[in-house]
Amino acid sequence: MDKKMKVTNIMRLTMALFVCMSSCETIDIPKIDEVNNYNLVYMPAAVSPVVKGFTYKDTIYKMTYGAGFGGGEQYPSEEIVVNFEVHPDSVVAYNQVNDTQYEILPPECYELTTLAATIAPNTVSTEPLSILINPSKGMELFKTYLLPVSIRTISGNAQINRSLATAYYLVTASLNLADFDDFDRSNWTISDMSSEEETGEGPNNGRAIFVLDDDFSSFWHTRWNGGNAPPPHYLAVDMGELKTLRGISIVGRPGSNSGRPEVILVEVRTQPDEEWTVVGNVSFSNVSDIQRQFFNTSYDARQVKITIVKNFNNMPFTHLANLNLF
Repeated sequence: MDKKMKVTNIMRLTMALFVCMSSCETIDIPKIDEVNNYNLVYMPAAVSPVVKGFTYKDTIYKMTYGAGFGGGEQYPSEEIVVNFEVHPDSVVAYNQVNDTQYEILPPECYELTTLAATIAPNTVSTEPLSILINPSKGMELFKTYLLPVSIRTISGNAQINRSLATAYYLVTASLNLADFDDFDRSNWTISDMSSEEETGEGPNNGRAIFVLDDDFSSFWHTRWNGGNAPPPHYLAVDMGELKTLRGISIVGRPGSNSGRPEVILVEVRTQPDEEWTVVGNVSFSNVSDIQRQFFNTSYDARQVKITIVKNFNNMPFTHLANLNLF
């Protein structure tokens, strides 16, 4: 076996080990004929963006980064120290080239285990290094962030391949609705409302309290007897204790397509005398099934206010069969 073939085979083995040692992380490693065109020190993960999804919770996930050596028939004869960095300008450049609008991953959410690593003499890569990710430290749910990890400088008799010097990680945090049950509403009360229909819908309908029972045939209806109550139409509930809220669950009134909530503004507060904190608008379909939607992040709250910003068919009234949170 000649020297060139021996070096080539060892490079293949080294890059394979780089992937295997990285706790099953998937990183696109370039083909060996491509490596021979590289300008010495590069990032294997820079070949294409690394797309990762994590469950939104207070735990640590790992992604892998590192540097490789290629572009010649010889191993490096001396130690190469590779210095890494995360620079916001790389996000700007990526967005310009790809016509995207990603934001950089918040620094509170990640940590590079080291900013410097070595390619030892007669080897072709650093050890696999870890990016530690904790989505709960500042990521918004279902929002994709960009984390660019770059080779900043190197020492030793080598050069940086600038076209493969930055690895881009596209990171998203999400949740599974099936993992969250609706709350027990035994101690919940209606703390405020814009109006309710006290008599026109019969003895067991129309009033706001009916959104808190488990009977989806009963419902709250804004006042219409004697004239429609003017908007905004809203309800506020007091849960009696602080809870961590991740989303909202509603059921539209059965048998009535006009007036069901289409867009609901959700606000929360921890105490009855505090100002409301805006969670945001949540959109729903025109059905009488259970509909559950996540918020963009979790909130600690005791009271929740919903304002029907828009209803289906733009009626002067609105109605709702069930309201819950999870």
